[in-house]
Amino acid sequence: MNTTVRLTERSGSTSSQRSKGFVPVVVYGAGSDSQSFTADAKTLNEILGKNPRAILKVELPGSGSKNVVIQEVQRQPLSRKLLHVDLHQIDMKAELDTKVAFHFTGDPVGVKSGGIQQVELYELDIRTLPDKLTATFEVDISGLDVGDQLLVSDLPKHEGWEVLTPEDTLIVRIAPPVALEEPADAEADEPAAAEAAEEQKTEE
Repeated sequence: MNTTVRLTERSGSTSSQRSKGFVPVVVYGAGSDSQSFTADAKTLNEILGKNPRAILKVELPGSGSKNVVIQEVQRQPLSRKLLHVDLHQIDMKAELDTKVAFHFTGDPVGVKSGGIQQVELYELDIRTLPDKLTATFEVDISGLDVGDQLLVSDLPKHEGWEVLTPEDTLIVRIAPPVALEEPADAEADEPAAAEAAEEQKTEE
């Protein structure tokens, strides 16, 4: 937890704040009332790009520093411009429910032989203490062959994590290669073409 975000009191309209490079944020949780501030949009975008599940330290005006996680992010649909961020204040001694993204390592043997890797689950729901969180959950899939699949129940145990995702949930599988078939129309046209050629010979 080496990232500190400095929050400032809101002043002026939301549009004017955004035009100056700030984004509205709300801080709530841990038994405290919701508070509205602004934060530097560039800093938040950098954090979201590196680790959106990271525990952050925020400096609140007149309230000192607090530990938070990013709870919700709103963006403009087309431009993806950051519009609003909710920050959830946490107790470092209490467990929290969150998600951790998978990072698949290794080239599956099934893909090397022509199979197709199909990812069905990108994040795992877990319950853990804040200091047990990691940016990603590395999973080696190099041993998966064509027809193999990886379920949540197949994952290695991670110390300090209680997995909340059902054990029978499919994470990734290696599908067989797609067979190339000749178009049915082309096959149907062959007899017709042969018949036409025969008729032409007869007329000659």
